[in-house]
Amino acid sequence: MVLGLGFLLLLVLLLAGVPIVVSIGLSALFLLLTGPVPVTNWTMVFGQVTVSGVDSFVLISAPFFLLAGELMNTGGMTKRIFRLAEAMVGWWAGSLGQVCIVASMIFAGMTGSAVSEAGGLGLIEIKAMLDRGYKKSFAAAITSAAAIIGPIIPPSIPMVIYASLVNESVKDLFLAGVVPGLLMGLALMIAVFFYAKTGACPAPIPFSLKELLSAMKQGVLPMMTPVIIILGIYTGIFSPTEASLVAVLYALIIGFVYKELTTKNIVAALKKTADFTGSLFLIVAVTSLFGWTIARHGYLDELNSWILSMSPTPLGFVFVMVGIFLFVGCFMEPIGALILITPLILPTLKALNIDLVYFGLVMVFTLMIGLLTPPVGLVLFVVSKIADIGLAELVKAIVPYLIALLLVLLAVMLFPDLVLFIPRALR
Repeated sequence: MVLGLGFLLLLVLLLAGVPIVVSIGLSALFLLLTGPVPVTNWTMVFGQVTVSGVDSFVLISAPFFLLAGELMNTGGMTKRIFRLAEAMVGWWAGSLGQVCIVASMIFAGMTGSAVSEAGGLGLIEIKAMLDRGYKKSFAAAITSAAAIIGPIIPPSIPMVIYASLVNESVKDLFLAGVVPGLLMGLALMIAVFFYAKTGACPAPIPFSLKELLSAMKQGVLPMMTPVIIILGIYTGIFSPTEASLVAVLYALIIGFVYKELTTKNIVAALKKTADFTGSLFLIVAVTSLFGWTIARHGYLDELNSWILSMSPTPLGFVFVMVGIFLFVGCFMEPIGALILITPLILPTLKALNIDLVYFGLVMVFTLMIGLLTPPVGLVLFVVSKIADIGLAELVKAIVPYLIALLLVLLAVMLFPDLVLFIPRALR
């Protein structure tokens, strides 16, 4: 009964527009003070549990990967990536729509953040498409859909957070995203191809080998970023946490090589990263208290018994949780949902012997779709502002691409080897 009231309080606060940190914190405090085992010195417990929740070496990499992405956005790399993608696929049906997807896939290997990708690369993509005569709704929709590839193709900030919550290998989780990320890009490219065949897109640019070679020369340094990160982690030269620092250092070097990274840009990137880190770690802290309270008072067994009764088979459980994630994603920021839900269902995952790497990819993928669904879709809001388009018009235009992504998600759910093939092969 008390557990139900705690979740009801959380839901009411979130629907009322109360910030997620305050909502989770108040709900955790309610459970702390009303549980079957009263906590007398609740202020000490509050402080100790929240601080221990963010005391994680793995979590350090999240803000550094974001900082690397911000430095790349301002250090001349983003426009070079777009130019390279245009030289590669700009002559295909759908032209800049295809370019947008390929550029997002390349950029995904550098930042691990959908919002960073939408705000940085998206600005260049949308301007280029509008200048070429593409419909504003199409430009905004494909930019939004392609942006969520960022947290799937390694590196990935949500994967880092998930790994810290379930004590899994960050390396395996990074590698697990390679095939699904490529499939996401392929599905979106097919959708754009069929859209182009309706005659809605301007004519593609002619293929130019000279331009391709020139663009490759200009883009070779940014393209090396994911190679350095993945090879460094796989070969053991550095850990995933250390890889985030290497990414920042490499972004700084390239920015100075291109002579486009200024002190002002670095300060702006640091401020934006500090803002993200503060928000992220506050959510982690209060969510740790929420999970600790549920576990301490015996609610965790009760919750997982109820979940198991709903879905006694592993695949059934995955389908039930994907439905819950899709619903939660409409109302809650993905990283907050990831941090809140993962510790609660971890005992059930272990009881059903579900591979934690496979489930992590499915969970992150599903919650990233929440970035494209109102009313809390952060990518929608970022792209809507960049493209100067109404949210309702953008949501309507994104439906075909959302369907394509959901089909990829279904394939990943039904065929775990799509996720686990590379991690298993490289262990």
